[in-house]
Amino acid sequence: MRHTCPSRIAPLAAIFVIVFGTGCEAVPTSPPAQVAVPGELSSLAVERPSTLQQVNLTFEKTIVDPVLGVWEGWVAGDIEGDLRTELQGLRVAGPIWHVDFLWIIDADEPAQSLTFEASGTLNTGTGQVVMNGTVVDGWLAGARVHEEGQAQDPAGAEFHGIITIMRRTVQ
Repeated sequence: MRHTCPSRIAPLAAIFVIVFGTGCEAVPTSPPAQVAVPGELSSLAVERPSTLQQVNLTFEKTIVDPVLGVWEGWVAGDIEGDLRTELQGLRVAGPIWHVDFLWIIDADEPAQSLTFEASGTLNTGTGQVVMNGTVVDGWLAGARVHEEGQAQDPAGAEFHGIITIMRRTVQ
């Protein structure tokens, strides 16, 4: 598992919150039409059929430590439980930011707990985030992960979205 020195993360997280919070007044407070609005998030897992090849989740998370870049919340769907995300890296390229996060799911069913690393982009103009990664610890280790999120406020303090985990197949 990759770890980043906390002394490097704190300034990155502070930049994330300060710049994103001050530079995104145009961020919509509800997701675009193709993404469910907050009241409909619990239905996303139902709309996306579960298969033996993938695990479908919805999530909500709120910032709890803007200095270190930590959000906490929950996941629902094929796994129910608590969620914690930690900012691991940030590279700013205009309105498109390249982000690296550690996602920790503490499942209600302990055998389904897992941790994944994901990298992707945050569009500070729309508040949309798309990330891809790999489960690095716990249930489904080695599986590929795809995440799509949407900021729910101009400061990026709250995000809602979906996570799809593609199970590894044995050939």
